[in-house]
Amino acid sequence: MKVLKIFITSGIIVFCFGTTLLSQIKIGDNPSSINRNSVLEMESRNKGLRLPRISLVETTNSIPLTEFVEGMFIYNVATLNDVSPGIYYCDGSKWIKVTASGNANDSWKLDGNSGTDSLKHFLGTKDLAPLILKSNNTERMRITENGWVGIGTATPKSALQIHGQLMIDSISIGDIRTDQILVTSASDGRIKMIPSNSFLTGMLKSIETVLTQSQSVFYTPDTIYDQSRIQLFRNGVMISFTVNSTNSIISEVPCTQGDEVRILQLK
Repeated sequence: MKVLKIFITSGIIVFCFGTTLLSQIKIGDNPSSINRNSVLEMESRNKGLRLPRISLVETTNSIPLTEFVEGMFIYNVATLNDVSPGIYYCDGSKWIKVTASGNANDSWKLDGNSGTDSLKHFLGTKDLAPLILKSNNTERMRITENGWVGIGTATPKSALQIHGQLMIDSISIGDIRTDQILVTSASDGRIKMIPSNSFLTGMLKSIETVLTQSQSVFYTPDTIYDQSRIQLFRNGVMISFTVNSTNSIISEVPCTQGDEVRILQLK
């Protein structure tokens, strides 16, 4: 019984002092010398700290951990999705890679950068991966690995493709004699250019003065293939019409003797 009491007493003493002793831990050289502000201190002249080596899946996935743990440091050995080998730490909701550069000025700042060099600084990727811009966590624009830009689409089929409406609120006045006209393809929306004078060379017109009161039938310059390619003007005002035959139309309003009737028809 006496031996048992001594054993229990010794255990209590070790536990009490042990708790104090283990409140700070020093590993490596000079174990008796520890900074009073540190919980864990390591000292060595020829050895380093090796972090746990695990394979991450992506920065937004805690696997292989069961959950995100704020303050966790690991060394990732996998190359997958948006992770690559290197040191990562967890902020509680995602993995963040520790940058290789020791210079904080090498990072792009949220409030702008200064001292940039266009020969070595850029915003983009260095491998066969697209550059993606998001807002509200939704992709808005993408520059593909071959340099094509998609706005509203992740699969642009030309140097620039916009999925949605395009608005230009300020544009210069052109010259129909020298400028070109932009048109879009009905099949895929591609923008094409045609000479502005093609409308003039491809436009047929006829002008006549009405000789008969209430005349409503007029003949077109060419055979009618498409009613939408014909315009009818009475004294300079465009009026509606219906097709009468392959080469004549009927005006919506009968014309008066002496009216000037002009018909424009695209080939």
